[in-house]
Amino acid sequence: MKKILVVLSILSGTAFSQQVDAELWLGAAVKADINKKLSLKYETQTRFNQNATRIKTYYNELSIDYELIKNLEIGTTYRYSRRNRDTYYLGDNRICLNLSYDKKITDLGFKFKARARYQYSFDRLTIINNLIFPDTENMFRLKLELDYKNDAFKRFLPRVGYELFKSFNPIKAQGISAYRLYAGLDLDLPARHEISLKYIYEKDFGSTQQINHIYMVQYGYSLPSKLFKKKKKK
Repeated sequence: MKKILVVLSILSGTAFSQQVDAELWLGAAVKADINKKLSLKYETQTRFNQNATRIKTYYNELSIDYELIKNLEIGTTYRYSRRNRDTYYLGDNRICLNLSYDKKITDLGFKFKARARYQYSFDRLTIINNLIFPDTENMFRLKLELDYKNDAFKRFLPRVGYELFKSFNPIKAQGISAYRLYAGLDLDLPARHEISLKYIYEKDFGSTQQINHIYMVQYGYSLPSKLFKKKKKK
């Protein structure tokens, strides 16, 4: 009986064990509105973990979005990452399909945004992935966000949001794989410059649950639209 209690105690401790970490994300982005419906965006970011003392990953990303109808966009994103594996960095490719919707919900300045994303990650040929890297994740993500803008302080855009992750990997447990809660503030600076500040609470479910407190600082720049206007023939 005593041995059984010891075993149950060990299993219980393992099942409910979790790790807590603080991460710092630093990045920059450039966006261009090609026309009223089509936009391009390039983003790069470096992420630090282990209490922001170690590079966790860094990536370059290119996105294309197209407005189907008013307030509804489709898009695709390609990201190439380098992930820290202690003794080396592992390359990772990601392709995403996105569907986004936004709607002004009151006259007080609130706007609701939603984005559904399916992402496919790969780092080798498919057959090698299945044999050697079976934990490569194909993921469904749903992000819900509420923004607030007021003419009295139009250069400040606060926001809150929630994002859930659902892996299609059979190795992982059923249910959602992770979720994020966040709050942030966009600072609209003169001459199309922007600074985004965000705090993210992230919980990742797995054999060992991981809780991350993430602090993000992102610089953004929007290219002037006149660069993409066709010049009139004389």
